[in-house]
Order: sequence, then C-alpha cells, then structure tokens
Amino acid sequence: MSVSLYYTAKRTRPITLQEQNACEETARRYDAQYPFGELYEGFCIYDLEQSPYDAGDGSNVIFAGATKLPPIDDMELLNNIINWLLKCLSEIRDVLPDAEWDVSIDDNPIQWNSD
Repeated sequence: MSVSLYYTAKRTRPITLQEQNACEETARRYDAQYPFGELYEGFCIYDLEQSPYDAGDGSNVIFAGATKLPPIDDMELLNNIINWLLKCLSEIRDVLPDAEWDVSIDDNPIQWNSD
C-alpha cells in the first residue's frame, strides 16, 4: 500500500510564469540534492495547464501535486524524508505566499508551522 504527500494551493489570480518556474526549479534542486540514498519518487508538480481546476469558491488551484513516499519500515528515515519534502514545499510556499494551502499525507492534514 502506498502513502503519498499531497499539496494544493489556490488563490483568485492565476500563477505567473515566473512563479511557476521558481516552483519547478525548487523541486528540481531538492530532487538533485536528495540526501537519503536513491530517490524513490521526485517532488511531483501537476501540469495544471493541461487540466486547470476551478475550486468552486471563486479561486483556482494554481499549484498541486503529490509525491509517493518510499515503502520503508525505518520510521526515523521516513520522518527525515517527509521533513525533506516539507522543507521543499516550504520554499515553494514562499514563492506563493498569498495562496491558500492544503497539505496532507493521504487523508491526514498537516498543520503548517511556519518555523
């Protein structure tokens, strides 16, 4: 059974090309610097240009993705991997500071701590 980290950001104005490029560059940099052995799955960003999503509340999803977590029993290592992915996501959130974020591991929401 696989477990994934899911992330979605929405706001009333669309993502700019500059913001999109900065988000993608951050994900590529984190994937390239992955410190936990072989990368199981890279930080995945959905292509929303192919299927834009109206959230139904006057806002649009401007950023979304999911990254499958590796199937390992070492909880300390898994925690380190999750924290690495959340650090990447923190940098991406800084690129989109006015967006409303929803982050979860499967159906379990992650309460964001700005520290």
